[in-house]
Amino acid sequence: MKKIFAIVITVAMLLSLGAVAASALTSDEIEGVDFTAGGYSVENAEDFSSVGTVKITWDPDASTKLDVTDGDMNDWAQAEYNTVTLDASNMVWWAPHSTVPAGWQIQTYFVADKDYLYVGFYVTDSAFAYGSAGGHYDGDAFQVCIDFGGLMGKTLKEDPDSLPNPKNIFYSFSCTGDGNALEIWREEADNNGIIAAEEGVKGAAAATESGWAAEFALPFQMLYDDYEWKAWANDPKIYVGSDQRLPLNIGCCLYYLDRSATAGDIHWAAGSTNGITDAAGVPCVSWSAYDNGINLELDYVDGIEFTCPSIVVMPLTETTPEETEAPTEEPTEEPTEEPTEEPTEAPTDAATDAPATDAPATEQETEAEGGCGSVIGFSAIAVLAAAAAAVALKKD
Repeated sequence: MKKIFAIVITVAMLLSLGAVAASALTSDEIEGVDFTAGGYSVENAEDFSSVGTVKITWDPDASTKLDVTDGDMNDWAQAEYNTVTLDASNMVWWAPHSTVPAGWQIQTYFVADKDYLYVGFYVTDSAFAYGSAGGHYDGDAFQVCIDFGGLMGKTLKEDPDSLPNPKNIFYSFSCTGDGNALEIWREEADNNGIIAAEEGVKGAAAATESGWAAEFALPFQMLYDDYEWKAWANDPKIYVGSDQRLPLNIGCCLYYLDRSATAGDIHWAAGSTNGITDAAGVPCVSWSAYDNGINLELDYVDGIEFTCPSIVVMPLTETTPEETEAPTEEPTEEPTEEPTEEPTEAPTDAATDAPATDAPATEQETEAEGGCGSVIGFSAIAVLAAAAAAVALKKD
């Protein structure tokens, strides 16, 4: 019986270690997620790394600084916003006909105010191809995917079968002419197609000497509504601020499609996914929100606010600082005489009302003592149990 008791303890410990190991599964080991694998690569797979966290610039005056209706990016540069460079080192590319041309890259800006997420970029592309007016995105095209708070990705991680369609929602467009307004195409949502003007999207694109540029503003409310339809229920709130100064985190993936200038065929494409691997161990593209390779992070700052009511800014708690320092000023005059009158009433002796030896502990002290006592007691029991098991084995 004693041997059985000792064996049970050992088995329980092994099972707990197995549970910890099982929690460390990688994305390509999760069942039920439809990852696209095979036929994709990066120029130097061993050097590939996903983009990671990108800081969004908070600028409450962005709407007055940026004119996103002309395709001219000079105002972005003058505002000195943060940028991130995307290229073959941090984007997975797939190439049906050729490879990513030398020098190709995207210089990208992310800015936010209370109404919009602004995105602006320069593409260095030596074989730039216009798209046709009113078309889908049949020229060189840019796609951006947004996952508020990473909530869709978290849903897929916790329950891969909970969403019938694990793909991102894509906002796609191409440049149709210098300074032309963007026609943004929404896909994988409940209302696919060209986004109506009344939804508040605005932007423009223009050719440059080395490729093309585009700038656009996506309303936070529209982005939130799209993902609420696809993955959530009961209007979940996204919280920013509090004493933890919670940032607004947004899962993001960017894709670039390079097309032929004549037939419109895709020469190659690249995406900022996490670089999951195919059977050969090479990073490959994923369309799932679980594998967005960018985390846009908007830090809490004083005065931050949003018109989308589902993004809630929690105020910081105001606390009174403890008085730990003595007054810095000394009295200018010392009393020259002793008081001439005795006080008529003796001060109340606090000790007679509440003896120090019988005073109850504060709530914090009680919790601290209880917690410490519990840990010590549990540790003692664990030691005794282990010793008993050892003795039992020795006696047998």
